[in-house]
Amino acid sequence: MMNFKLFLIVSLCALCTQTINAQQRVVNGKVTTIQVLPLQKVSLVLKNTESEILSDSLGCFTFTCDEKERVTVSAQGFTSKKIKISNLAKEDSLHVDLKFKNSKKNFEIATKNGYISKKDLNYAIVRLEAGPDYSTYNTILDAIQGRVSGVSITNNSIIIRGNTSLNSGPIPALLIVDGTIVEYPVFVSIPPLEVKSIKVIKDAAASSLYGSQGIGGVVVVTTKSGSF
Repeated sequence: MMNFKLFLIVSLCALCTQTINAQQRVVNGKVTTIQVLPLQKVSLVLKNTESEILSDSLGCFTFTCDEKERVTVSAQGFTSKKIKISNLAKEDSLHVDLKFKNSKKNFEIATKNGYISKKDLNYAIVRLEAGPDYSTYNTILDAIQGRVSGVSITNNSIIIRGNTSLNSGPIPALLIVDGTIVEYPVFVSIPPLEVKSIKVIKDAAASSLYGSQGIGGVVVVTTKSGSF
C-alpha cells in the first residue's frame, strides 16, 4: 500500500512539473527601427515576472516566459510597444519595430544611450520623412508579411492572427484600397511600387469602424495615386 501511495505521489509531482514546463516558452526576437536597423540596449520588461532584459548589439534578445506574459519594449526617444505573448505563434520569432520620435533632443538621447549610431539614425530619419518603401517587395502580400507581424496568407485570404471562429475557423480580413472594399484578386494585383501605406486594424477597433465586416480585422492600403 505504501509503495502504491509513493508511486501516486511521484506521478502527480511529475505531472505537475510537465504542466508547468508546458506553459513556459522561449521567445527569440529582434528590435529594429524602420524595419531594418537594429536597436541595442533596448529595454524589454516582462510584467508577470517583473524582470528586464536588454537587446544586444544586433538588436537580438531571448527570454523565457509563460503564455500570459506581457512585454513592454521601450527606448528613450522611440515610441514604446506592449506585446501579448499569447498573440505570437510558438514557431514565430518576435520582431519589434520602434518608431523614432524625431526631434533634436531625442536624437541626442538615442545616440548618447547607445541605441543606434548617429549615422544610422540620420539614415532612419531620412527614411521616415520619405515614408516606407515597398518597391523592394515582389508582391503586396510579401510587403504585408514582411512588415506586419501576426499576418498569414491562407486559401486566398489574409488572416490576422487571433481572429477565429469556433464554427468556421480563421476569419478573413476585410480588404480596403483607397477607401473602397475590394476582393482578394483585386487586392493582390496592386503593384508594391504603387503602395503609399499599409495599415492593419485589429480587434475592437476594426469592429467599431467597419461593423460586422471588420470582425476578422481590416487591411487598409493607400496607393500613391489615391485611386487604384
